[in-house]
Amino acid sequence: MGMLDHWQPMLPSRSLRRMPVGVRLAGRDIALFRTQSGEIGALDDQCPHRRMRLSHGKVVGNKLMCTYHGWTFDCAGNGESPGTPKLHACASIWDAREKYGYIWVKSKASNPAFPDMESDGWYRMCDTEHFANAPLELTLDNFCEIEHTPMVHDLFGYELDRMKDVTVRVETTDDSVKVINAGPHKPIGFAMRQLLGIGRKFHFNDVWTTWFSPVYSIYDHYWTNPDTGKEARVKWRAYVFFTPVDETSTRVTTFTYAKSAWPFWPKGGLPYMRGFARRKTIKEIARDVAILDSLSSKDPRMEGMKLSRFDKALMLNRERIERVYRGRTEGERLLKIASGE
Repeated sequence: MGMLDHWQPMLPSRSLRRMPVGVRLAGRDIALFRTQSGEIGALDDQCPHRRMRLSHGKVVGNKLMCTYHGWTFDCAGNGESPGTPKLHACASIWDAREKYGYIWVKSKASNPAFPDMESDGWYRMCDTEHFANAPLELTLDNFCEIEHTPMVHDLFGYELDRMKDVTVRVETTDDSVKVINAGPHKPIGFAMRQLLGIGRKFHFNDVWTTWFSPVYSIYDHYWTNPDTGKEARVKWRAYVFFTPVDETSTRVTTFTYAKSAWPFWPKGGLPYMRGFARRKTIKEIARDVAILDSLSSKDPRMEGMKLSRFDKALMLNRERIERVYRGRTEGERLLKIASGE
């Protein structure tokens, strides 16, 4: 399998209406369109006739019409020329699926498992999208260590003077990397502590598992009393997908869920917190993206870096990106590193 062979979130469903939309996946341009009957089509964003972008066209019935000469293509890529009716034309197609409020795309020939976000007991709060001006590896690096949280984040993280007290443990399988962090949480305002049900002596737990078909991490954020094990009233879960736009930029798509133990309100009051959750998610992810903008080098190689105990997952992630996501053999991977590519 290669980078194009995994189901990846490309566009919110609400953004695909009567007009086609162009998206970019690992350097490949794709035209998405919704037919009159509601079927989702995904074609290479290039008309096979004269290379016009099909995303600049329009949907006519159940076909996508090129804006240059009026050629039309159905969801299977079959094309027709109004000026030369007997001419056979075919546009390259992609598999597309609409689920979780997003349009997902992969290559036509592959058959990977679809990401599972069916979380029993968890309430869907929001979804957000950001773009990081950094390669896939560096973007994932930022989201797979918590040492930056005292300096970058507002709510989720630890206090700088107490980072030495934070524990970190890494567990791996052949196709996943799990990181478990726990320690004294950073100062949180009284109103926020009351809303989330956090006691003064509670510790913050930041646990995530990263998978690589496609590349995404499942984050669980929750607070507990280290002496009694009692949990705060509200817990957060985020599914964050890291999709390469090209070699220098990465789309970050976040699906946020929550679980509440507050009594008396429907779903623990979570429906009333959706606006807050969306604003908080946008703000926190934007902080990550801004940090990546400030890197002095966007070279994804790790040679010469002085890494800390919080960075163990970085190399583990890279190995799985190469092997599982990009589908490269160990020999190819070592040759690429040796050649400096």
